[in-house]
Amino acid sequence: MAKNNPGKIFEQDIETSCSEQNIFYYRIKDTFIPMELRKRVKVTKNDYDSFVYKYPNLFPIEFKSTQNKSFSFDEKIIKKHQIEALEKAATYDGLIAGFIFNFREYDNKTLFVHIEDFIKYKKCAEEGICEMEYVKVNKSSIPLEVCEQIGEPIHNVKKKIRYRYYINKLISSLIDKYSGGNHD
Repeated sequence: MAKNNPGKIFEQDIETSCSEQNIFYYRIKDTFIPMELRKRVKVTKNDYDSFVYKYPNLFPIEFKSTQNKSFSFDEKIIKKHQIEALEKAATYDGLIAGFIFNFREYDNKTLFVHIEDFIKYKKCAEEGICEMEYVKVNKSSIPLEVCEQIGEPIHNVKKKIRYRYYINKLISSLIDKYSGGNHD
């Protein structure tokens, strides 16, 4: 992992938080292919970054961290195959899939956004087909204000220089909200 990459540091902090709270965490390893081989070698893309498990649910998660106040829908930031894989995972009983968005420069606000809620907002933003009224609609991104509206907050504290996240609290909230097909 890149030592100075804020996104990777964020993922490490989540992993450490899970370990400290006795929550299973598995990071799916990225495959590195040297530049000279990339055009000749086909490599499968990871569907998401990790799995978190706490009985009775599995959570496929894609992490996103930014210093900005929104995440662009641009393919370089949020990839189509990630959206599709999370959407497919969410169709299985016991799986709660989504993004964890981290806004580093805005009090380290961190929120879980269920993939279905993300897709509804994206459809509203890009196509104008809205199932609900959002606090803000950007055609090409999901802003912090919308993540706060549709997501579940992940409380965190800074310990010296690294963060700890209250993952147990998040999981309890997600299980209450999404288990048993009760998602609206």
